[in-house]
Amino acid sequence: MTEGRLCRLRKRIEALASDGGKFYLVCGCYGDRPVPAVDCRFESRDVARQAAALTEEYRAVLRGYDPEVPRYDIVVERSPAFDPAGASGGDGTPPEVER
Repeated sequence: MTEGRLCRLRKRIEALASDGGKFYLVCGCYGDRPVPAVDCRFESRDVARQAAALTEEYRAVLRGYDPEVPRYDIVVERSPAFDPAGASGGDGTPPEVER
């Protein structure tokens, strides 16, 4: 059943999350934090990439229930709070984004 699949995917994403994580997921176009990873942070870029793939899968399954679920270009960003140069990298350029 799809509901069970959604629960399993959410648990896998939450298992990858870390309270002290430096990375998070966001829509590259709109800046929205994607459900189910809205409050999740991840220790490394690689772990965040895994969570991004699972989040995309979760949202695809959810779209089976509701075709209006927005389609996001999910990217990994480093939290400015953990960036010693600040959000701009110190030279006015935007922070590094991993697509």
